[in-house]
Amino acid sequence: MLSFKLISPTVLFPLLLLLGIAEAANRFHGMAASNSAPNGDYRCRTQAEWNSLANNARSNGFQSIRIIGFDCNALDLASSAAAANGLTIMAGIWFSGTVAANMVQINNEVQVFRAAHGKWGAGRYKALTIGNEAADSAANVAAKVDDVRGYLRSIGINTPVATVHHWVAIRDNPGNLCRGDFVGANAHAFFDGNVAANAAGDFVFGTIVPALRSACPGKSIIITETGWPSRGASNGRAVPSVANERAALINLNCAASRDTSVQVYAFEADDQTWKGNDVERSFGIFGKITLNGDVFNNC
Repeated sequence: MLSFKLISPTVLFPLLLLLGIAEAANRFHGMAASNSAPNGDYRCRTQAEWNSLANNARSNGFQSIRIIGFDCNALDLASSAAAANGLTIMAGIWFSGTVAANMVQINNEVQVFRAAHGKWGAGRYKALTIGNEAADSAANVAAKVDDVRGYLRSIGINTPVATVHHWVAIRDNPGNLCRGDFVGANAHAFFDGNVAANAAGDFVFGTIVPALRSACPGKSIIITETGWPSRGASNGRAVPSVANERAALINLNCAASRDTSVQVYAFEADDQTWKGNDVERSFGIFGKITLNGDVFNNC
């Protein structure tokens, strides 16, 4: 006759805890980060602050950091921090206004990227993006993406190149904004106004991703930023609060686990109080929202 022994609670509970930890996972690919240190006027992050951010990202299971501009020597400092923590960088050239008005800056920063690529290696860079929701025609932005990609290929650099735009702009301008090596889309359910926080991920993967796939068939999709604010004015059903930011991140993480073909960058590392209003200032995650042991344990 077979006999069974009951597992004592002192053994069972730790086993269940370990199983819960094993099942919990960060399904975001990366974290977007400002070049400015948090909480105050715009002040360039130091190397030590980049190191701390990258260590925090790695400890929470992120694989990549997205930077949106090259000011503050951010590309080199972030690349150094990423290298020390085994992360990649999505490097973004940001400009205000038209491509034509910023041609010298863009071309100079392509050379900054070229130098960083030589210094830190091809494997350090997830992508190079030209513009972030650039205030120019889609045709002009796409032409500059083509130009930069062609130049980099001519010197043996094969880093994927694209622009980043709001998902609606990409949906409505596929002939130009789908021309990069991938589709880079900013996708915030909050700004739709019809989505509650606990459905943010369902909206991104149920509405935005299908729209992008229809507009840009065959192209890989990267959600370059998505998140939820903790302060500021409501936008219809979208209400800012810390509790709602947590709920949105839970739903985004769970939704990302159901479609691993789309990589997602959480927005953003920390609050940026130099921005124009409380909504824009309060998307920060680290130091406000517990990821390991909470957000990532809810799928």
